[in-house]
Amino acid sequence: MIKNILIIAIAIIFTCVLIVTYVYHQATKIPDNNAATISLSAIDSSKKIVVFMGDSITHGAVSYDYVRALSLDPDLQNYIFVNEGINSQLVYNLSKKINRVINIKPHYIYILIGTNDLRANLSDEEFKRFDALWKLPVKPTEAWFEDNYKKLIDILKEKTAAHITLISIPPLGENLDSLPFKKAIEYSQLIKNIARLKKVGYIGFNEVLTDQIVTRGKKDISAYKLDKWYMYMAILSKYMFLNDWDNISDDRGLLFLTDNLHLNGRGGKILVSKIKENLISKD
Repeated sequence: MIKNILIIAIAIIFTCVLIVTYVYHQATKIPDNNAATISLSAIDSSKKIVVFMGDSITHGAVSYDYVRALSLDPDLQNYIFVNEGINSQLVYNLSKKINRVINIKPHYIYILIGTNDLRANLSDEEFKRFDALWKLPVKPTEAWFEDNYKKLIDILKEKTAAHITLISIPPLGENLDSLPFKKAIEYSQLIKNIARLKKVGYIGFNEVLTDQIVTRGKKDISAYKLDKWYMYMAILSKYMFLNDWDNISDDRGLLFLTDNLHLNGRGGKILVSKIKENLISKD
């Protein structure tokens, strides 16, 4: 009897380990179409290279994969889409591997970054999380975010001939009265100002989602919530139970976000539409 219980317990533990390992792999694996995998010699010279730089929202493993959606669009088959998004990155991190982007000589660069800069500035707890990941030289502030962003653009403008477009960050939560929601608007305004100052393109993604959330009166959403379990349960639901990002949002009463941070299909498709329109207008 005891032996049977022990066998069952070991089997359960082993199964749980396999599940966690699988989900972790799915949530963290590097995009196949990253800059390091691109070989200029193998690229059709008639196609233009489009690079996306960002965090998990661009990475697309724990958020709607908008880069992949663009690559599958039949109207955009004359472009090569490169995904340089990495989970949990701040704008500070983007300059660390910038040579990979420069080396593939992109025609277009889109940057969607700032959500984690905002989060790291929200509380000491959030700062410690990002500091543990990246060994940050200072505690993030809005001024540090702006300074790093401007330096990044300066390098890209100097080292590439690419058309550069900045994208404002999605809302942080959908509660209109919460501080994170208001801060996301502030950071998006900073990004817009940087784009104007540096004379590069701009897509007001935050503005579009915020307007729709306001129009639909989403003040009934519970107070802003972003803890690791809220996020992990969304990821588990996606990869273990094959749940759709939109369904996960619906179950939580959210319109565009799955966990108050990452995009579902509704939000992601709006971003795809905005980028597609912007990209085509440049050709």
